Amino acid sequence: MPTAAERYNFADVEHDGKEFISEMFKQCKVHEVGNFTPELLVKLGTKDVMAQYLMSALQLIERQNKFVINQRVHISSYKHDIIKLQSDVIVAHEKTLRVTEFISETVEGSVQAGFKSYSEALGAHGSSMSTVISPGTLKSVAKQVVIEEELSRNIMVFGLPEEDNEDICENIGKVFQQLGEKPRVEASRLGKKLQSNVRPVKVMLSSATAVQQILAKSKELRQSDKYKTVFLSPDRTTEQRAEHRVLVVQLKNKAEAEPHRHHYIRGGLICSADSTKTQMSE
Repeated sequence: MPTAAERYNFADVEHDGKEFISEMFKQCKVHEVGNFTPELLVKLGTKDVMAQYLMSALQLIERQNKFVINQRVHISSYKHDIIKLQSDVIVAHEKTLRVTEFISETVEGSVQAGFKSYSEALGAHGSSMSTVISPGTLKSVAKQVVIEEELSRNIMVFGLPEEDNEDICENIGKVFQQLGEKPRVEASRLGKKLQSNVRPVKVMLSSATAVQQILAKSKELRQSDKYKTVFLSPDRTTEQRAEHRVLVVQLKNKAEAEPHRHHYIRGGLICSADSTKTQMSE
């Protein structure tokens, strides 16, 4: 296996080759290899001088040949690593599918058991269910539960400045450290990079509890000079995002109508507060 120095000394090998060729151009007074002729090379000097040039050329060729061999070994090693990584990815993907199927089946079974218990309870009181729950409905409910469980472990980060070649996980970690939290995270920017806007960041944490702890402290970012423009929110489904946009519009209208009060969103509703009490708006 080639050493690190042998793998990456492109500059040295290229420099030696250029130096030798440049010297030959100078001695023969030409500007490209195609202009060399036996007659010009004979004029370089005595046999001893020619022998010295030949020796230098052989040494250079030998070094370049060794470099090529080293690179071939290195590339072969990389190919082996890539094949192994591809195999590992396939195995991990299969495990993920099995876990997802298990969770889905487990949730579906729990939902079905819940419907059965509800039906039995109605039967005990002399009632009957007006509709039959189809398998398709059960699967739809189970799928929705799985999606919401996955979203509950995510946080969306808006307004975090985007940098070239950024380490987004490290940058997100610094934001959370500002809140006194140091969870392990996986993060990625969403959407296509544009000069005109900053892409949001989807952050995946280990549990819904960690998400709630961070969201509960998110208002503290307003007091930070560096992160006062950063906004944290829960990850939502498409339907939930649409509902939240409607709530935001209602919140703005409420603020304009009653500017002397404090208005906020809680539990999917617009709430208002004054100096003496907090009441839910109608």
